[in-house]
Amino acid sequence: MRYCYFNGKILPFEETKIGINDLGLLRAYAAFDYLRTYNGKPFRWHDHYSRFKNSALELNLPFGYSEHELQQIIEQLLVKSEKVDACIRLILTGGYSEDSMTIAEPNFIIAIEDLPMSNPEMYENGVKLITCEYLRDVPPAKSTGYLNAIKLQPMKLEHNAFDILYTWRGEVLEITRNNFFIFKNNVLITPVDNILHGITRKVVLELAKSNFTIEERRVDVAELQDADEAFLCGTTKKAIPVVEIDAYKIADGKVGENTKIIMALFDEYVQNY
Repeated sequence: MRYCYFNGKILPFEETKIGINDLGLLRAYAAFDYLRTYNGKPFRWHDHYSRFKNSALELNLPFGYSEHELQQIIEQLLVKSEKVDACIRLILTGGYSEDSMTIAEPNFIIAIEDLPMSNPEMYENGVKLITCEYLRDVPPAKSTGYLNAIKLQPMKLEHNAFDILYTWRGEVLEITRNNFFIFKNNVLITPVDNILHGITRKVVLELAKSNFTIEERRVDVAELQDADEAFLCGTTKKAIPVVEIDAYKIADGKVGENTKIIMALFDEYVQNY
């Protein structure tokens, strides 16, 4: 049975209800975070907690839970749900608003979810992305406002793409739920502004610094066609090679050797976590 934490109580997932005047429903106004466990341990919990707290701050949502409090609740949920490895979703909504605009007392939810299944071919052969001109609202915050990403799903399927790479005024930003990297002349390059700074992105940069020169900077769209390699990273995806963007191949359209090094470093890191 699935369980979740809702405003101080642990309840069966099916019994957890939220009112229709919550700003999370009315306006998609909510902060959230998403992490997974490795070997039963929440991955980089301190980083996820810090980001979640910052997202709440960016959205002006009151949040009073300590890092230790939430860790204890998550551990209880994992035990009660009989899960060793799972995904954990934290949601802090704008609360029940009387005028559908003013932030009220937030509703707070923690849900335990099954790990999504990954297709091994993505890691072996790489994936295709398509680009879209879009800048998320409040980029430093991880929020539930995914209107554009969901609206574009039919276009993604039409182009047989894995996901959508956001660009803005000639600048490469991020993927709908992941961060983006390129290699050029053995230098690892990743966008730094107007993005959500992912926890997996942070780990990749930590692992890569002993092997590569790293540049966190503005990445121009024109640089995509000159990239030697590219990859994306995210909570459940780890690092996935990108071999095609829109109508052009990255280099020879095959998974690059530097990307393979990143993938191996990350796999080793999580195996020993």
